[in-house]
Amino acid sequence: MVTIGLYYFWIAAYVFAVIFISGIFVRKSIRSYEEYTVASRSLGFFFTFFTYFSTWVSGAVLIGLATMAFEWGIYQYWFIAVTYIMGAISGPVFLTRIRKLNVYTIGDFFALRFPGNEKMIRVLVAVSMISRNITIVGAQFTTMAFFISIGFGINFNRALYLIVIFIILYTSLSGIWGVVGTDVMQGMIQIAGLSLLLFSIISSAGGLSEIISFYHNIDGLSYLNIFEKTNKTTEIFILLLAPGMFFIIEDQTTWQRIISSKNDKVAFWGYLAPLGAALVWLLVPCFIGVFSKPIFASFTAYPIALLNFIASLPQWMSIAILFAILSACVSTCDSYLLASGMIFSRDVADKVLGLDGRRLIWATRLGIAVCGGLSFYAATRVYDIFELYMLGAYIGGSLLTVPYLLTWFSRRMNSIGIIGGILCSAVSLILCVYYFHFSYPASMIVSMCINLLAAYLIGLAGRTPDKISVENTYYFSSKFANTSNIPK
Repeated sequence: MVTIGLYYFWIAAYVFAVIFISGIFVRKSIRSYEEYTVASRSLGFFFTFFTYFSTWVSGAVLIGLATMAFEWGIYQYWFIAVTYIMGAISGPVFLTRIRKLNVYTIGDFFALRFPGNEKMIRVLVAVSMISRNITIVGAQFTTMAFFISIGFGINFNRALYLIVIFIILYTSLSGIWGVVGTDVMQGMIQIAGLSLLLFSIISSAGGLSEIISFYHNIDGLSYLNIFEKTNKTTEIFILLLAPGMFFIIEDQTTWQRIISSKNDKVAFWGYLAPLGAALVWLLVPCFIGVFSKPIFASFTAYPIALLNFIASLPQWMSIAILFAILSACVSTCDSYLLASGMIFSRDVADKVLGLDGRRLIWATRLGIAVCGGLSFYAATRVYDIFELYMLGAYIGGSLLTVPYLLTWFSRRMNSIGIIGGILCSAVSLILCVYYFHFSYPASMIVSMCINLLAAYLIGLAGRTPDKISVENTYYFSSKFANTSNIPK
């Protein structure tokens, strides 16, 4: 696509920019564990907005949605949009309470309610959330290696190795400050490059009128209808359940930024504003996919066709668009790797192994490296980018959605019930997917039902939960824990 000289120049420029921005914050980030992981609660609205936006709109989502829209129409927008809609419900309902609880991780939240079996529950929650993160990061690794190997003509495995090493190094060195700082740059590159790609596709197709005429001639105007058919309402409802229900919890990156925000107002609007922006922005890859069909209608391997189209553009446009896709991937990778590192340091190294102080920073870095290595392994084993991306949401949703809601809304639920429910849902998910060959949504719904049933039945064998621990997290309680549990 590009000459070898330009390839080296732009890759070097991009790597230098990321290292330079993250390097600015290295000294700042190593002052304390609090600074390294949650920026000492000092992130303003600007940084909070861009780090959410850049993290949520990943390269795998962009390419996955464009491919699905190319094949089946704009209606595929709802496959991802429902997760943001559930996030919009979660924000006003839980955000202020999560911040008041002063919890680092989702494991911290469960530990407030179930102190008697805190270590076991922390480990189960940590494994569930890190599994979710591994699939997301792995999908980004695959996307980047695919585009770099084909777009710039280098070996796929070599590209994958270099990507993994680069992202792990700069993320682990600079912590949240480096992640947030580079996310601003990545978000701006993404917006500019994808806007350029959309404009180029519309122009090459002859304009919007020609695109509409093309679909009219093939009797395919339904491709341009975001609601397609009325009987699709059932499908949207199923998507709201699975994987949508998982996003009632959100994920560790969101919890981390809630605590990192400098005040409640920034935490609230810094979450909802980029959520709304991302919901609108998700239409862009859908438009890119649908509007591409008149250009290469006979192609079935859409990502290859898209790369061929990008290659046909002027060289500067090709480079800008490729780096927009890569930036979307990198900004998601670093956020989820850092979140995984914090889960490991907080829920395992601190609360289970008893480490403290600066050793927790090194534990976080170790967690980042291990999660990066596991994500690399996932990227070499599952080649369907979008399937890999969504797999973690189904795992996390099956195991944690029901326990999370029970912890908020059930006075009688105890730790034995929570542990039993999580373990039973894990077994049922494996059986549904690999033995009964259910779809992922069906497997998640069945696993959540088993999770709920097992939690109540097994919970009958346990003791009534302590009144104080219930008041700490019960949603309708006037009393909330506000523990100063942040290690320095």
